[in-house]
Amino acid sequence: MSKENALSFLQQAAADPELKSQVQGAEQASDLINLGETQGYAFSPDHVREAIPELKAQRSFFGDLVEAILELFSPNHDNYPATGVQPFSGDAPHR
Repeated sequence: MSKENALSFLQQAAADPELKSQVQGAEQASDLINLGETQGYAFSPDHVREAIPELKAQRSFFGDLVEAILELFSPNHDNYPATGVQPFSGDAPHR
């Protein structure tokens, strides 16, 4: 598993219209990882995050695929509650 695998998969997706539409249709990071596995690429969400600067640098090659990847790995997809913090579940301090 590596950043290189993630980049190779995304390069393949950029060249293949059907695969590109599947990547753009992914709703969660795990969907992207599973799609990569079906194409023979093993990588983790961390590897995709490591590849994001290179995707941004090659935006003209990857095109709107970059936007789909950034959307998947943005804070909106981090599984935190809507408030952004975990609720307090302890005793209040005594004064």
